[in-house]
Amino acid sequence: MWGPGRKMAFGAAPGSMSKLWYTLAEGTLSEVFFPFLDHVALHELRFFASAGGAPPVDDSADGEHTISWLAPGVPAFRVETTHHEYRLTKEFFSDPEENAMLVAATFTPELPDLRLFMQASAHWHPFTEGNFANVIDTHPPALLMQQQDVWISIVGPFSRAAVGYFRSSDVHIDLTDSDGQFTYTYDRAGPGNVSVGAEIGVRAGAFQLAVGFAHTRADAEEVARSALQKGAGTVRQSFERAWRAQADIPQALGKVSGDDGMLARASFAMLHCLEDKSHAGAFVAAPAAPWGESNHDGNHVYHLVWPRDLCRIATALLDAGDSEAALRAFRHLQAQQRADGGWYQNWTLEGTPHWLSTELDQVALPILLAWRLGVAGCLDHDPYPTMVRPAAQFILREGPLTTLDRWEDAGGLSPSTLATCIAALIVAGEFAHDAGEHVAASHLRAVADYWNDRVEAWCSMPSGQYVRLASDPDHRPTEGAIAPEFLELVRYGLRRPKDDRVLRSLQGVDTSLKVSLPAGPSWRRFVGDAYGEQEDGAPWDGSGRGRAWPVLTAERARHFFSMGLPAAEMVRTLEGFAGQGLALAEQMWDGPDIPSRRLQFGKPNGSACPLGWAHAEYLELLVTIALGGFPDIVMPARRRYTEGPAQESAFVWSHRHQIGRIVAGRRLRVQLPRPGAVHYTFDQWESFTEIEAVDTTLGVWVAEVPCHRLAVGTEFSWTAHYMTGWEGRNFSLTVVEA
Repeated sequence: MWGPGRKMAFGAAPGSMSKLWYTLAEGTLSEVFFPFLDHVALHELRFFASAGGAPPVDDSADGEHTISWLAPGVPAFRVETTHHEYRLTKEFFSDPEENAMLVAATFTPELPDLRLFMQASAHWHPFTEGNFANVIDTHPPALLMQQQDVWISIVGPFSRAAVGYFRSSDVHIDLTDSDGQFTYTYDRAGPGNVSVGAEIGVRAGAFQLAVGFAHTRADAEEVARSALQKGAGTVRQSFERAWRAQADIPQALGKVSGDDGMLARASFAMLHCLEDKSHAGAFVAAPAAPWGESNHDGNHVYHLVWPRDLCRIATALLDAGDSEAALRAFRHLQAQQRADGGWYQNWTLEGTPHWLSTELDQVALPILLAWRLGVAGCLDHDPYPTMVRPAAQFILREGPLTTLDRWEDAGGLSPSTLATCIAALIVAGEFAHDAGEHVAASHLRAVADYWNDRVEAWCSMPSGQYVRLASDPDHRPTEGAIAPEFLELVRYGLRRPKDDRVLRSLQGVDTSLKVSLPAGPSWRRFVGDAYGEQEDGAPWDGSGRGRAWPVLTAERARHFFSMGLPAAEMVRTLEGFAGQGLALAEQMWDGPDIPSRRLQFGKPNGSACPLGWAHAEYLELLVTIALGGFPDIVMPARRRYTEGPAQESAFVWSHRHQIGRIVAGRRLRVQLPRPGAVHYTFDQWESFTEIEAVDTTLGVWVAEVPCHRLAVGTEFSWTAHYMTGWEGRNFSLTVVEA
């Protein structure tokens, strides 16, 4: 089981010696990952305060917490917890030279007989028998847990210790059932969802705990005791020195921020922390499972690699000055590309597919990352033959409809997916041209031209309002969910920021999706979005109501700036969303406060926090403002579609895109999956013409039917003949008005 998806903070030591990542949630230590970022070792470590004759105080649930970074850009944290019975200050950081966490705390009780207790549990991975726990009979006693091949040792100034089972016979249950007394003396537990606990021997004042992780019992104990012997002060200084030795953000980003670069430095550090240390370039989406408290099957988790999130993170790091990290991400993408040129929806760090659907934008974005790396002069090899070309071929074969769009719950003709694919095909055409493959370049551009020409006919209603998804390439949609997906057309330079169609559609978006939060405006994803809590605050369970996304605030701010308007206020809005912990969430709660659910208006909801994509978009926004330019614009696409005369592109038919209508005055390019010829007729087969399909060298062959002179209302037909025989059916198209 998981802790809350809403983390207060996330950190790790830089470098490869410490393979440990940690999160904080609700004032205390939440998931700790070891030895990989997709392997949860520790579920939580929390404190309880108790005096005899009264139920215990759960420091996490009952206290009021404030959090701060110990230093700018250094992901070590101080949590100040207050309760009318005590104050507890906790500092969390890891040892950059060992696989150990340190907790440096100060306990200030208001009552003389108040005692402090610690409880920890290992993460129980689904479909396993569970974990084991022991009390180590030393002075003071130490605690030990085993999770398959991972051992966890906890040492500190414990006066008494015991083990049990989480939420069944743990320290909290014991204190609750025994009127605040610690009575358990169990020294072994498991297999199962085990828990360990102890009474802190310090009645008041400072104390330290160390948590060691290893693959043997002896090593886990040694790591924990070594860290405790070094002491929190020494380890904290070592941790900070290690981060200070890393590259900093460009000064210009801090100057255009609204908080002197605090969130920018935090975002830069956090994005680096999302990279696994044993799988170079594998950046996970988030160190959390959304609504983790109710997430028990291990399926809906975010500590996985998504091509989309990975490309956004890599691009942000590239633009913030770390080209090496971006290149590592690119190499990881190359290693995970399938033989057919595509990528899975997401995968584990070693590359095992998790969700298997196809999202065309996730095939296009790696092409755009290759382009960005090339423009920046960072490529150390030519990616065209081995990666860009196969990915472009996949898009040609499978598009323009996508199985899923970027929100991953439906598919069809998506403005955002189309924008990304059009830009990627133009980029692939540039690569092909540079490689001397001029026929391939011509076809890549022809398909991009066709899709770009049809975006509005496919994805906007007669009123001009863009919709999130449509399904019929032959008919303009008359209804559909309003969404801001069309802004991706501006992002890549396919539409001007002040395009009338864009501005009209933004009015509909603001009417339907904009929400005003204390820090500023944000937007929901689309009308009818069900990915969020229920109205009563109950966790998402496959249904609910989607909430406001900071990512969309960043996207809108970039468009705002592209129109020549100041974006400083929206920068400050995002900084307000990040809060004290400088963590940008997937979603913000936009309903009334529900204290029982820990939901606060304008604060992160129960989904994943922090989200790497959100931090990447914030950095990209600062880069855009600092440069006074737009790094994501694909200049060949902008010149082609917004600076030159309008083109009347040919329509492109394929077996995956069997259109039945063509606009008068346009030619038809028939894309075949193998060598062959097209036989077409304009007179119901009283006569016909044969055209040999041209090899594009992209695994498809193209024949052009000269139907551009046919009158509106004319129907013409064609079929294909291959070396192995006839197509087996005729295809017909009707000429219609534009």
